[in-house]
Amino acid sequence: MVKEKSEDNAYVIVARADVESGADSAGKPSSKAARSQTAFFMALAIGSIASALGFSTLQEKVFNIDGFTYGGWMTFITYLTFSACGLAESAATRSFKRNAALRDYAGVSLLAMGGAYFTNWALNYLNYTTRIVFKSCRVLPVMAFRSLVVGQRYSALQYCAGLLLVAGITLFTAGDAAGGAPNFSGIGVGLIGLALVCDALTANLEERQFFRIRTPASHAEVMTYLSLFAAAESFVVLCISGELGRALTHSLQHRETVPFICAFSVLGYVTVCLILLLIKHFGATNAEVVKSMRKVCQVVLSFVVFPKPMSWKYL
Repeated sequence: MVKEKSEDNAYVIVARADVESGADSAGKPSSKAARSQTAFFMALAIGSIASALGFSTLQEKVFNIDGFTYGGWMTFITYLTFSACGLAESAATRSFKRNAALRDYAGVSLLAMGGAYFTNWALNYLNYTTRIVFKSCRVLPVMAFRSLVVGQRYSALQYCAGLLLVAGITLFTAGDAAGGAPNFSGIGVGLIGLALVCDALTANLEERQFFRIRTPASHAEVMTYLSLFAAAESFVVLCISGELGRALTHSLQHRETVPFICAFSVLGYVTVCLILLLIKHFGATNAEVVKSMRKVCQVVLSFVVFPKPMSWKYL
């Protein structure tokens, strides 16, 4: 496999045979190259969905541990595990060269950490399934910020499809607010809203600052540096908020907490790496569509593994 740069600076992976054959006599892209791209996209999409299902199941199990309300602690351990996985991958591939600027990693990591922190914090006020469904509308702010940050333009039909998605999410949330859920608060909705803004900015800035540069960064590089900065930033927040001591005490009393967090973080690392590859080769919007698809699977699995009160609005 080799990497080829197109005129619009998007990077795609193509088979060497496709590079050599290029196009047919009419100058059109070969069908073999198109099939290769489709297969590559499907492999990334299916892999990210499978690993995300394991991630969400273990994460929800942690939030079901008696007395666990420490989203900041979870954010810190998650990013610490991400950075360890990134370093291990870099060591395995013997690739330690850094292509992106440290100042960019520091800036984007603040948004990434904020998105994770607000999401985990919101779970003190919302059901896990509501959190999953609500974050499915992230494709809309991603589209909006992508228009501003990257210059992408979308059709009215695409925006209408996005609004239809929001309508479905609103109905689902109304099911919780009507009393079907044992844990629902407007505070949680506000926190998820902040997380969506942070996540949307993160996805677009990752694409522009790390992958649309002269020498694109590898996903291992992005995960390592972004997670190291995010872990340090979340640790500072833990200390300032006073959550660190309480979280440590709880984890000592419930010793399964940290191993579960580390386990789903490893699965999360695999998921994020696959999503970064989707962003790198197919754009942030396509990556968000895949993430929205996987959330449907996560919601179904959550209701199966962790039974909850049902409402017709969930359908």
